[in-house]
Amino acid sequence: AVDKKKKQQERRAKQNAAQDFHTPIAEFRALLLSGRKEYSKGRAYDAVELQTQALTLGAAKIPRFNDDSLVKAHALMELGLAKSAIQTDFASGEEWKRVRQEGRQIFSEALEIYENRVAKGTLTKFRKEECWIDGSKYVSPVPHTERLGPCDYLQCLSFVGLEDPSPDTVRSIKLAMDFVVKFEASGHVIGLECGGALEGMLAGGEMEKLAGFLREHEAVIQGHKSKGDAMDNLFPDNECEELRHTGSLMGKMKLSHKKLAKDADKIGYKQCENHACENLESQPGQFSTCSKCKWAAYCCRDCQVGDWKRHKKECKSGEAVMKAQAEKTQNKMKNCLMVGQSQQVLVIISYLHHFAAISKELKETNTEDASRAILMVTPKFKGLELGTMQLGVQDVGLVWNAIWSMERRQRNRMFGKFVEKMGAYNFPKGGPVFTVVTEWGLHGVSGNFAVVKHTKKGTILLHKDSETDDVKGYLAVGITQSIESLLSSVQDPMPIYVNTALIPFKKMVLCQGTIGRARGVVSNKLQDVAQAFVNGDPGGIKIVEIM
Repeated sequence: AVDKKKKQQERRAKQNAAQDFHTPIAEFRALLLSGRKEYSKGRAYDAVELQTQALTLGAAKIPRFNDDSLVKAHALMELGLAKSAIQTDFASGEEWKRVRQEGRQIFSEALEIYENRVAKGTLTKFRKEECWIDGSKYVSPVPHTERLGPCDYLQCLSFVGLEDPSPDTVRSIKLAMDFVVKFEASGHVIGLECGGALEGMLAGGEMEKLAGFLREHEAVIQGHKSKGDAMDNLFPDNECEELRHTGSLMGKMKLSHKKLAKDADKIGYKQCENHACENLESQPGQFSTCSKCKWAAYCCRDCQVGDWKRHKKECKSGEAVMKAQAEKTQNKMKNCLMVGQSQQVLVIISYLHHFAAISKELKETNTEDASRAILMVTPKFKGLELGTMQLGVQDVGLVWNAIWSMERRQRNRMFGKFVEKMGAYNFPKGGPVFTVVTEWGLHGVSGNFAVVKHTKKGTILLHKDSETDDVKGYLAVGITQSIESLLSSVQDPMPIYVNTALIPFKKMVLCQGTIGRARGVVSNKLQDVAQAFVNGDPGGIKIVEIM
């Protein structure tokens, strides 16, 4: 009985200790994550405050949060990034000098931790308070566990250890090269003090980059090259992508372009709301938004101040708040695209319609729809650069009708020229992919449809294939709103007969965005099948959900 009571006390003590440990860990992680979000939105000063709070909390509450801790080094990296953002985007004069010095000192402190761990051979051996197993997942005090150790180390080296060529930088580069060789030879294994191991992965090409750094730094030290020429070779003007990794227990780590793609699909890229500015976000959520409406985005404070006279009307009236709420609502719906996805499609359609309206193929198309588009839409694009004019809904419908009236071979030839033309345009990564237009030409379905049912996932439309005479069903979604809302003004009972087109987008069946009443005579077979479907007899029709 005494032994049993003693074991219970020991178990409770361990549970209490674990609770005492995990509570500050959760708060520490939340501070780092909030700081990273503020940093990504351009709110660098707020990010610095949050990262500083995280470091203070870590020093007080997290075990072994010292000058040998990868968790502390990671937090220092986050603080250094925020300081760099202030230096780049906001500071000037004496503040710029002070912030630059502070940033260099922070990165130097983090690099010292990493190099000490490399020297002791423990950079790839995570301590139990740095990373542990929780069920089938690995967790740590930082929101980006996959960056701990090797990834953070090499990124930190590029920030502070490679700026001013010196014997110390040469030593740091050689140390890093030796580490990369050993880490790759080990199979990228990261050991855990709590037991078990993880399989990590570097971004790739590290040895080539480090060899280039070493060559340039040694050339400067030996007097064969100036510092300026060396830095120009090492850091060209083109912007380098920040590499991230995500992974799971003993799983391959994946590049973060998947996270970028998700953000691009969900929130998209915003243009600076100041109408005198043409800046566009290079990554989703980069610009700061108005603190009141949370909708209007600005690339810098000057643009926000300059636009306040115009924006305050829509901000105070609640119009901007309604726009922000509409975006949130759209992202929750399953019967239309998310905000970022709809943005991508609308950009593609805008460029495509401009290209089609002035194309040789449209002029050669001898149909009423083509003639109508040439007469009413083509003149509006005269003298304008491709994609710089947004058509109204009626004109969009006219161009769509003209495109689908082309012969398939002629239409696909025009689509091919368009895709080739758009290859010369530079859009942010995760932005519109114009090659999808080729799929529209191959798999798009146009003509008369019967709307037979609205669901939470989309609207079911039936269409009779002119080649096989079979009736097929499609579960389609809208671009910015559901097909059901597009037809809300139609009072007719189902089936409702319409004329539109369905196109593939990210494996979904997408309505082209404009819907008109059925044109010409609707086939008797489509009418019979549609009426039976509405009456509860689907007739074995398979509904296409992936196009």
